[in-house]
Amino acid sequence: MAFRKMQDAFPSCKLEASSLECQFTLWSGRLLAHGEARDCMRRTGKNLSLAADPAAQGSKQRLATFTPDSLLFLAQGILDDSADLLEEGDVPAAYKLLERELSEVFDLAKRLQCLSRLRLITRSHRMYRHCREDPFTSYASTKSGGYAVSLDFLNGGLLPLGTPKPAAMIFDQLTTSTFALSVRLLKTLTRAYIEDVSTRRASPRILALGAGHLRELEDGPLDLSRMEFTALERDEAVCAFLSRKYQSQITIIQPSSGDIEDLFREKGGFDLIYGPLLLTLLSDRRARRLLGVLNNQLASGGKLIVCNVAATADLRGYLALFSRPGLQFRSRPDLKALAEGARSDVFGDPFNNINYLILERV
Repeated sequence: MAFRKMQDAFPSCKLEASSLECQFTLWSGRLLAHGEARDCMRRTGKNLSLAADPAAQGSKQRLATFTPDSLLFLAQGILDDSADLLEEGDVPAAYKLLERELSEVFDLAKRLQCLSRLRLITRSHRMYRHCREDPFTSYASTKSGGYAVSLDFLNGGLLPLGTPKPAAMIFDQLTTSTFALSVRLLKTLTRAYIEDVSTRRASPRILALGAGHLRELEDGPLDLSRMEFTALERDEAVCAFLSRKYQSQITIIQPSSGDIEDLFREKGGFDLIYGPLLLTLLSDRRARRLLGVLNNQLASGGKLIVCNVAATADLRGYLALFSRPGLQFRSRPDLKALAEGARSDVFGDPFNNINYLILERV
């Protein structure tokens, strides 16, 4: 274990330290071992504290400390150590590296414009194979619209048979993480909005966009017969599941291709539209366009609820590097800006993993 072997040389740094300062110091020991003492001393001579600090001064200090090469060297060390820990059975320690530390590296790689190189390092590492065998990560990566569908694994925590042991251990950590708690809170909040509109409207019209298995409908009795409930879902297996489970109680639309926003030219008058983490998959341009289209689909007093993985989410590095490229992590001000003057409200969950944007049609 690389970190453990280096601890005698750097006794002030402990393996359980959460900041990248300790880890970079340890990995700088390898630079020393390879004779690159001058480069090592130059990089470790500064105070490296990568705890979340929104101040511009802290950001500049971090950027001044790392070069793309030194950051990628650190990333390789984090991946090596997480794989070693996982294969030795120390799953919590391995997961901690993939959660907080890898997210810090991901943030810096974006600022230093070396994200494509970081992706190449990640995808060529054995840790990538372990993570891609985890069912949550696999669905998020390979299935059409699978990012929303994969949330079902975090809601239910049911591990498919035949999952390899390393991937199963990763799955156990994912389903007990703060990100999984945020996903379950999302489901609970969505259910609350459904119940709210069902009490305010005699025959509410509800549209669920990319909501996967609609687990929010399972939290207690709900009279679907007095609702017009429509679910739009791209995943064929999920559509088949919903058809069997709800039969004619809900309308299921499976778009074959094209953008979601192009499907809504004639329909309208919805009292509630919701899309779990829908905006996470869209660029700013597409997100603005979709929000405009969906806002026009609301009835007077209707609400649109969409969510986005937060820029502060613990798993942002893991999701971006192991699940699928192109994910958009947004802060609350970022979400507010997408509304472009529409009547809206933004808030985040207690764990700062998911941000919510609520639009109301006047």
